[in-house]
Amino acid sequence: MSFAQRLPEKFVSKFGDELSTVAILTVPNGCTWQVGLEKADKKIWFHDGWKDFVEHHSILHGYFLVFKYEGNSKFHVLIFDMTATEIQYPSDGNDKRSKRLNSEYQNDIKESRQCQVNDNEMSSEHELPAKCEGDKEKFWRKSSDMFTGRKFEVSRGRERAIQAATKLKTRNPFFISTIRPYNLYNSFLRLPAQFAKKYLSGLRFVRLEASDGKQYHVRCCYGNTAGAPSTMGKGWTIFCRANHLKEGDICVFELIKREEVVLKISILRSDEYAGM
Repeated sequence: MSFAQRLPEKFVSKFGDELSTVAILTVPNGCTWQVGLEKADKKIWFHDGWKDFVEHHSILHGYFLVFKYEGNSKFHVLIFDMTATEIQYPSDGNDKRSKRLNSEYQNDIKESRQCQVNDNEMSSEHELPAKCEGDKEKFWRKSSDMFTGRKFEVSRGRERAIQAATKLKTRNPFFISTIRPYNLYNSFLRLPAQFAKKYLSGLRFVRLEASDGKQYHVRCCYGNTAGAPSTMGKGWTIFCRANHLKEGDICVFELIKREEVVLKISILRSDEYAGM
């Protein structure tokens, strides 16, 4: 199985017997995908069709997915990019595997995806995963290493920090980013597309303001061509080191000045939330 995704052992032990040989994966735009389930030695993998699902949604290293099992071999799937931002789901056009959900099912999905955000300034692209309620065994999260079979575990501290970040109240536009290893070692941070387009278009530098009031000049590369991401580059590493950012920390970027752009950053440290 060169391109497959193994299902978690706890999930398989509870629901494995009721799974058929084909799973139905549904994304929030209503499109569905048929993916084969391979069973062997009390283990189950997404197999035939999984590669198509990954490639169609342009899932890259560092993305993570949230699965909700709906019964009858049906799963609802949310996909988040490297900034913990939910992707914009491409439509399948005339693909026969795709179909719209009925309104009752869509309402269930909306309820399962709710989280608190700045409704005046943020689109659905900026939503973060809400805490899963109900039967926790029906939910699991996987990173984009899913197709290499490596397991991804979301730390308790980061989960709690994300929840705290979504509850912050501000009148200013903002976005939320989860710090990943490559943000620290590769000296860049990817920016949400809609936020960058609306507030950072044409800018070469922005200022980041830490909690102590100190500001840092950071190069901003706006992705003005199709498919090109907007990022923070030179100067980002200096900010990370000065503010002791670590993997799993959650940063809230609040736009406090628009002419000479200043982004005030609130840091929610996963280590501190892990012990709560």
